[in-house]
Amino acid sequence: MKKKILLPALFMLIIAGCGAKPIKPIVGVYTLQDENYPCIQVEFPDQIKFNYLEKISDKDKIALLYSLAMPGYSIEVVKLYALEGVWNTESLPSLYDTPAKVFEILNTDNPDKSAVIVIEERSDGLYLKGSIGFFIQADRGVRVDISRPIKKAGTFKAYGIEQWQNSTIGQRSIENMKNIVTSIYKKLDTRECTSKDAINTDWWN
Repeated sequence: MKKKILLPALFMLIIAGCGAKPIKPIVGVYTLQDENYPCIQVEFPDQIKFNYLEKISDKDKIALLYSLAMPGYSIEVVKLYALEGVWNTESLPSLYDTPAKVFEILNTDNPDKSAVIVIEERSDGLYLKGSIGFFIQADRGVRVDISRPIKKAGTFKAYGIEQWQNSTIGQRSIENMKNIVTSIYKKLDTRECTSKDAINTDWWN
């Protein structure tokens, strides 16, 4: 059975304590350079702070989670390896119901990349989340999630989230997220690995 790229179940995986250690990224003021084959580079429109790297695994999946922060936003860059089978190249916008979506990027000339902005309800409140997905190879992909809290849970129960979307602050927040997502989408790409060890295609063994 084919699998979708980076579904929420991914984050329920167990952190692995065995296998090889991933190579640490090269972090610049605006860039994250992943050094695990196939190497990628994520360029951000504002300064970033690198928090940590986690290796996550479960049976036929291995993932690297890079935790970052940008002023006003939390960021997760998740690089996923399918150890068996391939990913179904379904676009990110197709994974969300229409009412939750406020923006999407689909390009028939480049179906391996897509992006979406959604309003997401979590246990601690509502969030505006932008996501960019990139199928690097048939069995390898990356997803960049940028999140910003809207309000704590219950704030919009009386009037609905539409009130926030139509407000000045809501429209400005969505427009800012569009600019961030579009910028990352355009520049997200593979890059030449600078570390000799990074050319190992199955570094986790």
